[in-house]
Amino acid sequence: MKKDLGTKELLVMGGALFSMHFGAACMLFPVQWGKDAGTVLWPMFIGVFLSGVLLPYFGYLALVKGNGTFLSITEKLAGGFGTFFAALTIFVIGPLYMVPRMSAAAWAAIAQITGLKTDSWLPPAAFAVVFYLITYWFVANPGKVIDKIGNILFPVLIIVVTAVIVKSIVSPISDKWAEPSFTQNPVVHGFLEGYATADLQCALLFGIIVVQGIRNAGIEGSAINKNLIKIGIIGLGLLAVTILGHMIAGANTGGTIDLTLSALYTEMVLQLWGSFGGILFNIALVAAALTTAVGAVSSTSGIWEEILQKKNGKVFTYRNFCIASCALSCIISFADLDTIVRVIGPVLDACYPAAIVIAMYYCLCRKHDDPVKLRAGKWTVICAFAISVLQLAVRYSEMFGLGWDVLSRAYYALPLAEYSLAWLPVCIVLYACLAVSGRLFRGRQQR
Repeated sequence: MKKDLGTKELLVMGGALFSMHFGAACMLFPVQWGKDAGTVLWPMFIGVFLSGVLLPYFGYLALVKGNGTFLSITEKLAGGFGTFFAALTIFVIGPLYMVPRMSAAAWAAIAQITGLKTDSWLPPAAFAVVFYLITYWFVANPGKVIDKIGNILFPVLIIVVTAVIVKSIVSPISDKWAEPSFTQNPVVHGFLEGYATADLQCALLFGIIVVQGIRNAGIEGSAINKNLIKIGIIGLGLLAVTILGHMIAGANTGGTIDLTLSALYTEMVLQLWGSFGGILFNIALVAAALTTAVGAVSSTSGIWEEILQKKNGKVFTYRNFCIASCALSCIISFADLDTIVRVIGPVLDACYPAAIVIAMYYCLCRKHDDPVKLRAGKWTVICAFAISVLQLAVRYSEMFGLGWDVLSRAYYALPLAEYSLAWLPVCIVLYACLAVSGRLFRGRQQR
C-alpha cells in the first residue's frame, strides 16, 4: 500500500481539482470582477481570494479533520438538520442550478460566437443532450472521474487560459484601468462576489471525488487525508493564479466593452485574438462547463447514494442518481440563463453561511467531538441558515415586489446586514455564549 502519490499523480489530481472549481463560473466571473473593479482590483482580489480560494481550502481541511464526507461531517454536527442542509445544498449545486447553468452558459457563448439566431428549440436541445451524454461518460465510473478530468479536460483549460491571460497582459485592450463601478468597500465587495462561485460548497462536495481518486491510486487510511491536502494546495493555488489573471484581463479592457459575463469574455477574446479567439473561447468554455458539471454530478450522486441507499440499495445507486441528475439538469438548462441565475442563484447564496460555519467549526475546534462544542456548533449552523433564509425572503420580496416590508425591517435591523453579512456577528456571539454556558453547566455537574 502506497503512502504518497507520485509527482505526476499529484499534478493530474491537482489539475482536476482546479478544473472542477474553475468551471464556467471562475472563468467568466473574474473577468467581470476585474472590469468592475478597475483601479481597485488588488483590494477586491483580496476579498475574492478569501471567499473563493481560502474558504474552499478550509472546506477540504474540514473534510480531513472531520474524517468524512460532506454528509457525514454535517450530520455529525447538526443531526437531522445536517441531513436536510446537505440534501438542499447538493440539490441546488446539482440539477437545480449549478449544473444546468454550465450547459446553458456554454450554449449561450456558442450562439453568440456563431451569430446563430433561431426560435427553434432543437439546436439548444441537441447541444444539451450531447453535453449531458458526455458528462455521463465522465461520471459513470466514480473512481476514474478525477483521472479523466485531469488527463483530458485540464490540459485544454490550462493552455487556453494561459493564452488568454498572457495575451491580455502583453497586448491590453486599454492602457488605463477604469474607475470602479461600485461604491462598496472593495475587499467586502470582492468577498461577497466570491460567493457567486460557490467554491466552498463545491469543495465540501468534490472531496468525495478526490478521495475516490486517491483510493483508486492505491492509498488508504490516514495517508488519504495527507494527500488530499496536497492536492487541495495545488488545485486551489492554480485557481488563485487564474482568477487573478482573468481579473487583470478584465481590468485591461478599461471599461471599453459594455457587456457582462460570457458576452464580455467573448468580445474580449475576439478583440485579443480575432476570429481565432472565438474558437479558442468556445473550446475553453465548453471544457470548463464540463469539468464543473462532471464534478457536481459525480459528487452529488455519491452523496445521494450515501443518504438513500439504505432504503433501497438496488434503486438508489450512484449510476441511477447520475442518470437522473443529468436528465433533470438537461431539462432545466432549457430555461434562459439569466433566469436561472436570477431566480435560483439566491438559494445557493443562502446555503453559503451555514457551509462556512461547518467548515470553520471543524478547522478551528481542536476537540470537535466534544458534546458541548457540538451543541454550540449545531445551533450556530441552524442560526446561520435561518438568517440566510430571512435574507433570501427579502431578496425575493425586492426582486418580485412582494411587499414583505416586515421581513425587510427585521433583516436590516441586524448588524452588517447592509453588507449581506448579518449572520456573521450573530453566529459568533451565539457560539461563544453556548460554548461558555455549556462548559459552566458541565463544570457544575461534575462537582
